[in-house]
Amino acid sequence: MCGTDVLLLGMRRTLTLVLSFVWLTSFGQEDETVQTLTAGAEFRPIFPAAFLNTGSQTVQNDSYSINVSPKFGFSAGMTIRYGFHKRFALETGINFVQRNFDLNIQRDSVPPAGIIEGSPAFNSNTDFTIIGYEHPIKLLFFVQVSDRVFLNAAAGLQLTFFPSDIFTTNEENTNTGQFFRHSSVRLGFDGKPGNDGVIHGGGIINLGMEYRTKNSGYLYLGGTYHVPFADIYRSKFEYTDNVNPAPFENRVQQLYLNGSYLTFDIRYFFNSQPLVKKERKKKSKKINKQADRE
Repeated sequence: MCGTDVLLLGMRRTLTLVLSFVWLTSFGQEDETVQTLTAGAEFRPIFPAAFLNTGSQTVQNDSYSINVSPKFGFSAGMTIRYGFHKRFALETGINFVQRNFDLNIQRDSVPPAGIIEGSPAFNSNTDFTIIGYEHPIKLLFFVQVSDRVFLNAAAGLQLTFFPSDIFTTNEENTNTGQFFRHSSVRLGFDGKPGNDGVIHGGGIINLGMEYRTKNSGYLYLGGTYHVPFADIYRSKFEYTDNVNPAPFENRVQQLYLNGSYLTFDIRYFFNSQPLVKKERKKKSKKINKQADRE
């Protein structure tokens, strides 16, 4: 079992335990429950990190090598938070996410052989982008460390919608007879191509700190790690040399993009509004008035 599988298994077990605890706590301390609702906006730069399986990927054969490296990307969107307990809340929303990749394809020079001309070394650097739309559902746990400062941890699930497959080439920009074609196909929940490739799922965890002002909203700083349940795209690469073609079995290579990412989160929330507390107060006032009349 690889490190990502272990992490996903741990996330699922942790989420199950937290949900069970919240269920018992919310009913055991119903008198302390104050339901609130707030909304906000977030911006999250995406950073590659090799130790979290979000770094470069390389594939090669006897003819040429390929390296795909994640670059700086970002996610931005809107978040809605429903607080159903003074220490717990649910978050959801919709985010636009842009993953950027650098693609490098290299082949050593081929010396001339008899009447066959040689080929110069081939080194192509290009990039491609994956666009997605995310719908997270997270459970948050709060710890108050001062009058205005709260620490929180969250875990949950995330659906991601990928609108299109990807195709890139440098065929029109070269006059050496050497070029490549690259295509990336969306994969489904099981990591295989199919009609469900437009929708993908994964686990999400984040840690952060927020400062809650009295009248000017909340400022949140933290980090998020997202791990899809399976690879999100299958990328195929075909290298062509019209003068010295690579052996047929070496012309096409492929790798799978796992889609994991690590972000730094910046969020702003408007002040939360109570949903139930006021109603309870109104009901208690009515009950008191009726008791006074009697």
